Amino acid sequence: MRIRPRTPADLPGLAGVLVRDHTVTGYPYDLPDSPAEWIGSPDDLAAFVAADEEDHPAGHVSVGAAAGIDHGAGTALQEAWSAAHGRPVAGCAVVGRLFVAAGRQRHGTGAALLGTAVGWMRERDLAPCLDVLPIGPAASVVSWYEARGWVVAGEASPVWRRPGWPPLLALVLPPEPGDGAP
Repeated sequence: MRIRPRTPADLPGLAGVLVRDHTVTGYPYDLPDSPAEWIGSPDDLAAFVAADEEDHPAGHVSVGAAAGIDHGAGTALQEAWSAAHGRPVAGCAVVGRLFVAAGRQRHGTGAALLGTAVGWMRERDLAPCLDVLPIGPAASVVSWYEARGWVVAGEASPVWRRPGWPPLLALVLPPEPGDGAP
């Protein structure tokens, strides 16, 4: 797998991965009507693709400005990220739309995509953040992030949260000791 910047030409293939694998991966929880538009948000600061040997997209991650994230929870996520990193929300960025084709999971592709996004953030002095709704197949993803150093910084209750659902979790990646990066 090779990680490279996403191009507009990648969007149909990435949308195909999401639609094809949704019943297996459960991501995203609610499959959007227009997956390619959902993946290729114009608000992305950066986006990367894991491409196979034939340059077909098999995974994706994007980076967005934390100040633009709401998810129906108002500023709760932004406040948790900002407080955990000890900096204004404008100095934070959010990992988004991280997914890997079902047949390519458990081979380090997700970790490579995540590492690329975090590296991009740290090169720009942005503090790494993300959010997770730990429900269905995504319930186990929190422990995957925690194994990579991410910590839960807070919770949010979005307006679309259904009875019995867990809260939306705000996670942050603290700087490594001696790193000096956010």
